[in-house]
Parts: sequence; C-alpha cells; structure tokens
Amino acid sequence: MNPETYPKPDRSKLIPNFVKTADNDVLDIGWAEGFLSDGHPYRAEYWAQDQIGMVTFFFSIKGMEAHTDAMFQALLVNEDLVEFPNARTHLSASKLLDWSGNPMWSVNVVIDTEEGLFARPLIGFNRFVQETHP
Repeated sequence: MNPETYPKPDRSKLIPNFVKTADNDVLDIGWAEGFLSDGHPYRAEYWAQDQIGMVTFFFSIKGMEAHTDAMFQALLVNEDLVEFPNARTHLSASKLLDWSGNPMWSVNVVIDTEEGLFARPLIGFNRFVQETHP
C-alpha cells in the first residue's frame, strides 16, 4: 500500500486532563507521533489511571484488519516503540472511529502498576500543555 493511503489518527478534540476529579480520574501525561516502517502514521498517548501507567497507540486499520494482540505486541517491538522486559505483558487492541470518521486501531499497553514494570516505551513523549485563559 502507498503510505499516503493511511489516514493520520485524528485526536484533535482531545482535551488533556491534569487533575483527577470524581468525573474523570485519568491523568494525561504526554503524546508522540511518528510513522511505522510501512508508512502508517501513529499517535501515542501516555496516561495514568488508578496507579496504572498506560500508552495507547492509534493507527489506521488499513492493511491490519485481521491483526491480533500478539501481532500488535510483535509490531510494537519490531518498530522499536516498546520493549517488554519480562514474560508478563498486558496489551489489548480494539477498533474505533477517530474524530474524522476513520477506522483506527487503539492498542493499549500497560507500562507499569504497583506490581511492577510490564513494558518500557522506547520513544520520547511531548508533555501535554495545560492552556490557561485570562
């Protein structure tokens, strides 16, 4: 497939959360964007909830329609995005529509919990910036 045929994940409506509330206990930490070796653009978002660190990768399902969790784990390792230092891994993928209506994979990787480290991101993240209004 031609790399131009893969839509970039649209996360433009994300409003990062910086303070836990009764309505939203997710803390948004950072984000990164790049391309897989086959040309798929990806977006990665680092976040935490209930003492669990997570990274979610978003990319088009085109050409990956039948991927399984095991295939995504291998993909993330082969693309040097994540390493899994031990046999215990927690990864799950689901399909969703992004804000532009494009079908995307959402691949959630547990980074760490109070039980220890499960994965290590190998990419740098930009910090979400809290906007202030006068």
